[in-house]
Amino acid sequence: MLSISRLHSIIAFLSGASLTLAFAPFEWRIISIISPAILFYLLHQAETTKQHLKLSYGFAFGMFGTGVSWIFYSMYFFAHAHFLLAAGATLLFVALMSLVFLLLGLLTSRFTNSSNFLKLLVLYPASWVMIEWFRGWFLTGFPWLYLSHSHIDDLLINFAPVAGSFGVSLLSALLSGALVLLVIGNNKKRVNAIASIVVVLIASFTLGKVSWTQPVGDPIKVSLLQGNIPQERKWEPEMLMPTLELYQKLSNENWDSDLIIWPETAIPGYFRDQMDSLIFPLQAKSKETKTDLLIGGFYYNDAGEPGSENSILAITPDLRSIYSKEHLVPLSEYIPFLEHLRWLGKWIQLPYDSVKRGTGPTTLDVAGITAQMSVCYEDAYGNETIRSLPKATMLINVSNDGWFTGSIEPQQHMEIARMRAVETGRYMLRGTNIGMSGIIDQRGKIIHTEPAYTTTVIKGSAQPYSGATPYVKMGNWLIICIISVILAWAVWFYLPCSARRLSC
Repeated sequence: MLSISRLHSIIAFLSGASLTLAFAPFEWRIISIISPAILFYLLHQAETTKQHLKLSYGFAFGMFGTGVSWIFYSMYFFAHAHFLLAAGATLLFVALMSLVFLLLGLLTSRFTNSSNFLKLLVLYPASWVMIEWFRGWFLTGFPWLYLSHSHIDDLLINFAPVAGSFGVSLLSALLSGALVLLVIGNNKKRVNAIASIVVVLIASFTLGKVSWTQPVGDPIKVSLLQGNIPQERKWEPEMLMPTLELYQKLSNENWDSDLIIWPETAIPGYFRDQMDSLIFPLQAKSKETKTDLLIGGFYYNDAGEPGSENSILAITPDLRSIYSKEHLVPLSEYIPFLEHLRWLGKWIQLPYDSVKRGTGPTTLDVAGITAQMSVCYEDAYGNETIRSLPKATMLINVSNDGWFTGSIEPQQHMEIARMRAVETGRYMLRGTNIGMSGIIDQRGKIIHTEPAYTTTVIKGSAQPYSGATPYVKMGNWLIICIISVILAWAVWFYLPCSARRLSC
């Protein structure tokens, strides 16, 4: 084997940095196969645990360094942090997230004595997906830049209704391993690699012919309001009335819809402060036109420990109901020990108070359908999206990606939302302040959208769906259990005999 030099570490870093190009808005999808393949090749050459750790961490630092650079935008441009503080905090986040990939290096270092076939087509791909799963829940989770998201427009996505996002990532990593095997293997191994690729592609094509869910009822006419309120002015007191007047105007132009959706925190304040001037008149108009509304804003919940909730208010002719966000963004919507960190206010704009976690139902009944609701990046969690399925016949997400204006985050977020639609076999309605907003069908295709950074309305029809995909029934447990068994066996098998207390 070749020794691992500084050049190899640089290559690992650059291959990780290039992986961002596989995702929106760049969409150079083939890189999602090539980039991990380079890492797998380097790991295959590594001889010591230290080398595996170094290569894995370098790859991750490059991937997160380019892929989530949008964190800097929110801190510097909109939280008004000092440039050095914003840059330093972003680098610290990237460095800490990259530590998770040390687990990849640790796992792969256990398999240096396994065959190339087993290593590249089974153990490395399984290790990769185990890391994706781990970082999806560790410290509340950061499920961004999954390999599966980059396959939203190709054949591999057809596995998502069966095995979810992690199943697609597993097959993507398998193809990366097969690519390496084609390069380093003998003729027999190359035949095995080609056979693996062919089997994956044929299975993907076949699954694309299966309809796991069925239309139920009539399509509904929807209007998604994209106000395009500048994030830097959104919370200014003098912007409150112009903002509400804009959304009222857009609503008044679309009362022929069955459902009108305002984005997250479209009301930059509490619902209770707008009852007489806004909510009651909208409900009267709803009763007159038989049009329901979903409006983002803040709900002050007096129950239990009082506090503010990031919520969606459903306005129908007969009632008003609330969904409040459950999966909060750490260090954004809530900050531990906030009262002890006020001294940081001279360098960064801190929130007045932490947002309270919602504890109510995750669905709302509007326009004759039951919709699974999510706010902001809650739609990044597949296991949370399926909680109220198959009862819910549609998915609805409202977001304010204005915090990342000018970055690649809004396009990445839309890609993730499309994955949820495919996994569940449901339409996804996604309304945001600046874009990307759109109507996504049950196969993840965007069927209605408008350009970002424009004040507009996305109009179209959305079809409710019933039934349950295999993923809805089993969630992530199927693929994670399989991977866990494989890795547990492999780690045990390749331990030294003395560690296993077996005779050699």
